[in-house]
Amino acid sequence: MWGDGRHDDSAALNSWFHGADAIWAESGEPVGGAIAGHSFRLSAPVFVPGGTGRRLDAFRMLWPERGEIVSGGSIASGGDPDKAPILSGVDIVGGDPGEAVPFDAPDPAPPGRDDPASCGIS
Repeated sequence: MWGDGRHDDSAALNSWFHGADAIWAESGEPVGGAIAGHSFRLSAPVFVPGGTGRRLDAFRMLWPERGEIVSGGSIASGGDPDKAPILSGVDIVGGDPGEAVPFDAPDPAPPGRDDPASCGIS
C-alpha cells in the first residue's frame, strides 16, 4: 500500500479493510490495524465491511476520474460483523447520493466440496 495520493491503492485498501495484512510500499513496514494521516488515490470503490477491526483516521481518498474526494475524521469497522462501520466527521465532495451509507450485503457462499473446479486433478 502506498498511501501517498499518487499511486492507485484501490485493491490494497479494499483488501486491508477486509482484514488482510498489508505493508507500506516505501518502507516495507506492516500497516497494522489503524492508518492515520495518509492520502489514497483510487480508481475503484472502497467497501468497508463491519467486524474487521480496521480504523482509518485523518485521511483523504481521491478518485480523480470521478472528481470525488472523501476526507476527514474516521472510518472504523468495529469488531462485530453484524454491525455497520462507524463514520465520524467524513466529508464527501463530488460523490453520488447514497454514498457512505451502510447497506446489507449478502454473505459470500461457502466454497463447496462438490464443485469440480475446486478439486485437484491427477
